[in-house]
Amino acid sequence: MKAMILIGATMAVAMPSNAMAQSDAEREAAQANFRQADANGDRRLSRSEFRTFIDANAEDGLGRASAVRRLGAYDRAFDRADRNGNGVVTPAELSVVQSD
Repeated sequence: MKAMILIGATMAVAMPSNAMAQSDAEREAAQANFRQADANGDRRLSRSEFRTFIDANAEDGLGRASAVRRLGAYDRAFDRADRNGNGVVTPAELSVVQSD
C-alpha cells in the first residue's frame, strides 16, 4: 500500500495541469513557486531547487506535493519529472508528468 501511495505521489508532483487544476489561482501559484524556486533564473530546476518547489507547492496545498514531502519522495519525484535525464526539470517536463 505504501509503495502504491508513493508511486501516486510522484505522478503529480508539480504544477497542476488543466485537468487537475481547480482554479487559475492555483496554476498561478504553482508558476510563481517555480519562478521562486528557480534560484539562478535559468527556467530549470536542479534537485535542490525542485525540493524548494515541492515544499512551496505543499505549503500551498497544490497537487500531490504534500504527499511527496510527507513521504520524503523528493528524489523519486525528481527522477520521474526529469524526463530526459539531464539533471534538471523544466516546465515542459512537468507538463508531461501531469499528463501521465
